[in-house]
Amino acid sequence: MPRALRTPARAARALPLATALAALATGVACTPRATIPDADRERVGKELGGQQRYLRVAAIVAPLWGDRSRMLLSDQPLGELDLVNSTAGTPVPPPPAERILPPGTAVRVREVEFPTGWLIAKRVVMSPRYHPWVYVAVPGDARPHVIVLSQAAATFDDVRDELARVLTADDPGPALRALPQEQQAAIARKEALAGMGPRALEMAWGLPEKKRIDRPAGTEEWTWPGGKRRAFLQDDRVVRLQGAQ
Repeated sequence: MPRALRTPARAARALPLATALAALATGVACTPRATIPDADRERVGKELGGQQRYLRVAAIVAPLWGDRSRMLLSDQPLGELDLVNSTAGTPVPPPPAERILPPGTAVRVREVEFPTGWLIAKRVVMSPRYHPWVYVAVPGDARPHVIVLSQAAATFDDVRDELARVLTADDPGPALRALPQEQQAAIARKEALAGMGPRALEMAWGLPEKKRIDRPAGTEEWTWPGGKRRAFLQDDRVVRLQGAQ
């Protein structure tokens, strides 16, 4: 038999090998930007895995882009997320939100999953598959919820600090319930209002990326990622908002 020809049996045996090589090539091409050291990886699992936490801010729940088996848990408005790009390189927002969870919602950290070549290849293509994922269990919903960390999270401290923007060990529920009803209702919609104090503003819009504080004047300017939202405070009260959702 000429060498160029294969028997059906040999061809069948070759297919799994070709598939494995293709998957390996995909994994090599899909290398994450930052790699967390093994010691930090173990510390993350030991100190965060299984821990109960509370939502520090109002968080949006939406399908994890093309992975409908998982839910995104985000402290940012969905239109501001730049985690998945189209083939043209433009940001692709996730599907519409299903609901908003209020601050004080009790959750449990299940595990922190760092992207590796093989893991990236296994994740759904239309998802933030190059990022670390923090799996969180939400009461009353069996679907895994995912907090997506930045690709720059490369140490235990990075992971802890990024996660602290969304989760806290202290229940903010009492502080939320102490607010005026109008502000509580706005936070439940993830909206900020004039007259809110700093803590209420955080609960509604999440922690800002930057703060410019002028103590003699009693003013503050808060800016969220990308500069798409800004809040101006005078004497610890919101007086003006820009880019309100």
